[in-house]
Amino acid sequence: MYNKRIFLILIFGFGFLFAQSNSQLDISSQVDESQQPVLYREYGVKPLPLENAIDPETYILGPGDRLRINISLGLYEEVISKEWSVENVDNFVTIGPSGRLIVPKIGPINVLGKTLAQVEREINEEIKDVYQTVKISINLIRFRQFKVLVYGAVNKPKFVKMAPISRLFEAVLEAGGVQKHAHPEKVILIRNEEEQEIFLKEFLLNGDLNNNPQLFDGDKIYVPFADLKYEEQVDYTEYDNANKILVTGLVFRPGSHFYRPGYTVKDYIALSGGVMDIGSSLRVKVIRKDNTMISFAKNNIAEPGDIIEVPETYGSVFFGNTGFIQALTSIATLILAYQATIQ
Repeated sequence: MYNKRIFLILIFGFGFLFAQSNSQLDISSQVDESQQPVLYREYGVKPLPLENAIDPETYILGPGDRLRINISLGLYEEVISKEWSVENVDNFVTIGPSGRLIVPKIGPINVLGKTLAQVEREINEEIKDVYQTVKISINLIRFRQFKVLVYGAVNKPKFVKMAPISRLFEAVLEAGGVQKHAHPEKVILIRNEEEQEIFLKEFLLNGDLNNNPQLFDGDKIYVPFADLKYEEQVDYTEYDNANKILVTGLVFRPGSHFYRPGYTVKDYIALSGGVMDIGSSLRVKVIRKDNTMISFAKNNIAEPGDIIEVPETYGSVFFGNTGFIQALTSIATLILAYQATIQ
């Protein structure tokens, strides 16, 4: 009996260990920052998915880019002792908001508008005044982030955070995507006060990256409306789209929906699965945030915070689950039976 208990305990123990190993395998795809080297964890470096390797000759640096500058075998003369020493320096530096990069032993360098390769060549030239012989490597270890304004016929006009590897379509999606009254063909990219027409369908259908360009600091994206006057555009633009639309009553899927500028009450009813057989699509009412009630509001444009209620039909109220025709047939049968009894 004693041996049997030991055997069961061992089986349970192995099963527990096996379960633990399986759970560890299941979460192996998640990044455990505690297991990252201190060097990278300290600076919050997280790899971003790239289309291709970054080309130092074309990548333009900007405020927020983080670089690793490695100076090795730097032979220099001590100022006081006049002795020769060899120095190895490994520094992580971030380009400041004004576009200046502080380089050890050199000082500030303006990098605005310069590529990574240009800055590396400039540092190599400046460093010759400090070291007699030296090897320098400069690596980009973290992309900067900048804000891009997306406005016009999008669901959530706002500034969106982008990186130098981000493309226009990503910015449009971050702004909630285009709304139903957006121009069906084109988007306007505004760069250095110059406008460029972008046709996203060419990218979506043919993979044309010229119509989904990478973004730069200061870019603006305008999604035009389709054939709407300015006064009409105001009705389809809303800043308070954080308040959801609640659809209640006799619909197939009652619930809340994110506000979409330009959607009517019947659009939100359709998003909720449509009206049930015993629901009245004609007598739909809307309760606004200020408690104002609107009757027969099926075709009204919804506003943030609206409560849409689909009531029961009069036929269902009076006859319940019995159909209207069935109810009339029953009434007619009773009338005929009554007339037969009095004759």
